[in-house]
Amino acid sequence: MHRSKLTLLTAVALLATGCATTLERRLDADLADHEQALAPARTDGRAVGPPVAVDGRLETYVAYALRNSPALRAQFDDWQAATHGIAQQRRLPEPTFTYGFYVSQVETRVGPQRHRFSLSQNLPWPTQLTAGADAASHEAASAQRRFDAAALTVARRVSAAYWQLWLVEHTRQVQRDQREVLNYMFESARVRLEVGKSSLADLGQIQLSVSRLTDTLAGLDEREQIAAAELTAAMGAPIGTAVTTAAQPPPLLRVVEPPAALRAAIQDHPAIESLGLLAASRRERSRSADAEGYPGFMLGVDYIETGKTDMPDVPDSGKDAVIVKLGLRIPLWWGAYGAKSDQALAEGAAFRARQAAALVEAEAELEKTLARVRDATRRVRLYRGTLVPQAETVYGSVLGSYQTGDVSLAEVLLAQRDLLELQLGLFDGRVDHALAWARLEEVVGREVKAQEVK
Repeated sequence: MHRSKLTLLTAVALLATGCATTLERRLDADLADHEQALAPARTDGRAVGPPVAVDGRLETYVAYALRNSPALRAQFDDWQAATHGIAQQRRLPEPTFTYGFYVSQVETRVGPQRHRFSLSQNLPWPTQLTAGADAASHEAASAQRRFDAAALTVARRVSAAYWQLWLVEHTRQVQRDQREVLNYMFESARVRLEVGKSSLADLGQIQLSVSRLTDTLAGLDEREQIAAAELTAAMGAPIGTAVTTAAQPPPLLRVVEPPAALRAAIQDHPAIESLGLLAASRRERSRSADAEGYPGFMLGVDYIETGKTDMPDVPDSGKDAVIVKLGLRIPLWWGAYGAKSDQALAEGAAFRARQAAALVEAEAELEKTLARVRDATRRVRLYRGTLVPQAETVYGSVLGSYQTGDVSLAEVLLAQRDLLELQLGLFDGRVDHALAWARLEEVVGREVKAQEVK
């Protein structure tokens, strides 16, 4: 009976060291898929990837970043390293080989014993191996989810930098148009001065406005360099990469999913799920520590080389001896085993608390981000449908009245300033909406179903 139990435990221990779990096989398959999708790793610390195909589309830049971002590559390598640790937890202790030489040879009936060869293998309680491998598998799965969360962050950073660059480019275009209008007004005022319908003060006021716009445009050139640098950094592109944006503004979107669906999606957010997986890994670590309190076994074999006896006609003269050994590891330090198990359980409780805190923060961030999306949508619709058209009408009317001498130049410049501010306010609202939407999808952890607002 005891021999059959020992044989069963040995078979289970050996099986535990050689069988990969379903989770481990899935992790290996996912690693292989992502390895093909990512750019090859570099060891010189420089940005990776070929030159960017400058087509001005946000999708192109996001796809480039997801392939070439060094920050994302670092998360992938962490995931890969954690996966490699699974097999290490499942392996048996190394076998031990010993050799002994009989300095004083023991004479036996069949001859003197001269050499002794021993081979032994320790076998821990099987749960110690399986639970340790399960813990490492959960840690690797947590690293995978952190990689997924990092991909969401990379996409959001690229989107934010892209729309900031778009804002600079279109702000500069509007400012240039306004400067052209002022230059036209300056020429018109100079002609009017010759016939006595304008004054030198009007010319000076227009020149002052042109100078201020020229300074603003120079500052926008520097802001463009800053925005382009932020975009290339978010993408992981080489320094000096030429980037540009599309002509069309960011789409104005409305969430069509109920809030309950978005809150449910947060439960599966990779950053939150990764903490739950770490808590599960500590539970398995606790089981592995508990298994250290169970007996372990040792199987071995000794071979004793025996020389021939000097006595004549001795049966089996020089016959070598073979010894099969069985050992039992007796656990004594129960307090230490229990402390190790309790430590793992406490760490798991801490991860669960962090997961609960992260969920509360994510739900609050969801509400704030939805409010930002709604507010930006309201502002864009107000500016696009009411304020900008009204300002254009007022500016056209005042400019016409100025040509007939019914209003002063100051009123024209004021109307022009109002129109410029409202046009730029419309751009700001559109970009704020795009930034809020990118943040929304990062918080939810997936693409949010939307409908374009006309």
